[in-house]
Amino acid sequence: MEEDKEKKSVKRSDWDIRPYLAIGALIFLVFCCCIAVFTVIFKYAALKKACAVMISVLQPVLIGAVLGYLFNPLLRRIDGGLCQLILPEVKNKEKAKHVIRTVSSILTLLIFLTLFGLIIYMIVPALIESIVNLVNTMSANVEHFIAWYNELSIPGKGSGEWESYLLMAADYLEEWFNNTLLPQLQDFTQWQDYLTSITASAISILVALKNVVIGLIVSIYVLMEKERFEGQAKKIAFAILPIKQANSLIQIVHKVDEIFGGFIIGKIIDSIIIGIICFIGCSILRMPYTLLVSVIIGITNIIPFFGPFIGAVPCLIIVTITDPLHGLYLLIFILILQQVDGNIIGPKILGDSTGLSSFWVIFAIMVGGGLFGFAGMLFGVPTFAVIYYLIQRLIAYLLGRKGLPSKSLDYTVVTHVDPTTKDLCTGDWKRNETFHFAKKKKKKTQKK
Repeated sequence: MEEDKEKKSVKRSDWDIRPYLAIGALIFLVFCCCIAVFTVIFKYAALKKACAVMISVLQPVLIGAVLGYLFNPLLRRIDGGLCQLILPEVKNKEKAKHVIRTVSSILTLLIFLTLFGLIIYMIVPALIESIVNLVNTMSANVEHFIAWYNELSIPGKGSGEWESYLLMAADYLEEWFNNTLLPQLQDFTQWQDYLTSITASAISILVALKNVVIGLIVSIYVLMEKERFEGQAKKIAFAILPIKQANSLIQIVHKVDEIFGGFIIGKIIDSIIIGIICFIGCSILRMPYTLLVSVIIGITNIIPFFGPFIGAVPCLIIVTITDPLHGLYLLIFILILQQVDGNIIGPKILGDSTGLSSFWVIFAIMVGGGLFGFAGMLFGVPTFAVIYYLIQRLIAYLLGRKGLPSKSLDYTVVTHVDPTTKDLCTGDWKRNETFHFAKKKKKKTQKK
């Protein structure tokens, strides 16, 4: 009897509960996924509203995180220079590093605010003056353009209908600007009827300014604590995921940072350089509205591939109406400038940050612009580059499990893969099809 009791106790102690816990966890996860799908499908409006409220609450933090991410390259340069200058002379290096990081973060923010203020101070008044001058001289410029066109056209062949429409549009724009917009801006009594809407607009502007100011303060803390945040994120990844999956996740995040950071920051620098070169070139050629044209070309150049063409169209219209010959000069100059940017300046700054061919760049811009507008055109290329990278990793993993190479060029002239040796074979398609068909037929006859 005692031996039977001991055997029963041994059997109970050997009982493994882990498979049942795994099954229970799987059932629980499936149940949670079903609830999540049900919530997304049937409670979409409430979920969207909750997400909007959450984003509005966290907007200063999001602004600070984005600004901190954009300021990071400048911070690294300032921090590295100060560390090389100060650390060799200090005994307590850890405390000195913390002080240097704080000073570097504040200096980075001050440099950004100074540059931003200088740009606003130098560009905005000149832009307003150019726009006012453009509107005031619109009618005279249109008449001058029509006269120039009539001198070039064959007598009796021109059509006066489009000329009248063009003059009417110019007169309407000038009249609206001078008689409607400017008096409303100058006469305070016109604003009394719109007091409610102005108050609401002022409140929204103040809220936006508040979020930006808090975001700038948050960006300093992001820059000061970025290594700690990175370490905490990696610690969570290794705690939750298996080691191989955590390593893959960290590698993917670093690749995403490389793609987005290299593309966005590089594109901003590239657009600033193109805007400056455009201003210098237009000044040498004595173009009308030089600053306005340079700002439009520089801003639209942020959009890959289609940006130069989008910016060139309004600039050519403005300059051609004012002076048709300068419009021709501007067209030639923009074509040369974009070739220089696409072949020399852009590759030097951006490098191969996305890893996409020209076809996939156009595809990403068209899909992103069609779905999300201007933001989709701007961020579509790096987003698609990340998706492209993830698909590449998945395909390489699946091919590696089958013992096949992952380079695309290796498969260009391949007709079939040998099932036993896993060699990539080339040859005539028809001959290979006949060979495989005869081989299958021979196997069937052998089985019979």
